Amino acid sequence: WPLEEIFEGEKATRPKFKDLAYLWFYQSYGLWLAAGIVYEFAFLLRQFLPTQWLSFVQHQPFWLQAGAALLIAEVWVYLAHRLSHRWSFLWRFHRVHHAVTEMTWSASSRQHPVDFLFIIVGANLPAMILGIDLRSIAALLVFERLYTVLLHSNLRLDWGWFTGIFASPSLHRVHHTPSGNDKNYAGILSLLDVLGSTYQSPAHAGRRPQARMEKQ
Repeated sequence: WPLEEIFEGEKATRPKFKDLAYLWFYQSYGLWLAAGIVYEFAFLLRQFLPTQWLSFVQHQPFWLQAGAALLIAEVWVYLAHRLSHRWSFLWRFHRVHHAVTEMTWSASSRQHPVDFLFIIVGANLPAMILGIDLRSIAALLVFERLYTVLLHSNLRLDWGWFTGIFASPSLHRVHHTPSGNDKNYAGILSLLDVLGSTYQSPAHAGRRPQARMEKQ
């Protein structure tokens, strides 16, 4: 909020009460609900893994476990997000988020509950099943939530060539335009968009012809 006020001034989009309510609910009760679902399913499914595997994972360095958790989560976010734009059943929930017409930090959590749980549970469940350190998963979750707020902020920030690896607010702004909503699906690792041929550079977004969102 302070960054928007400093850099955008009068152009800054003022937070709406509805968006603040979404933000408060999902970052408090929503996360606790998701954590409960993840824990219960992970506890049940982990029993099918050999103990040697769990021991192997738990003896890996913290940074390696955290990196693995991030990669697993980001692959899920990319695939789930892309599917949400392609499959009409998921789109009916995800389109709530695309009601955001003005980018602002407070609108980052404007989501349908089904869309929220689909993303959060799916992103963290594999790491929990594999026995990755809970501290690394918690650190990832905090980082991801904060980064999501930054991506939706009304700041025209871009990381230059590095945007092809890590998403920037300018890159995600393209996804929220009518001609770019079939591009830039990744949450943090935009490298997945590059590999999936869905990357659209902010510098070239204005040159792309108008395209209708596919909802079938």
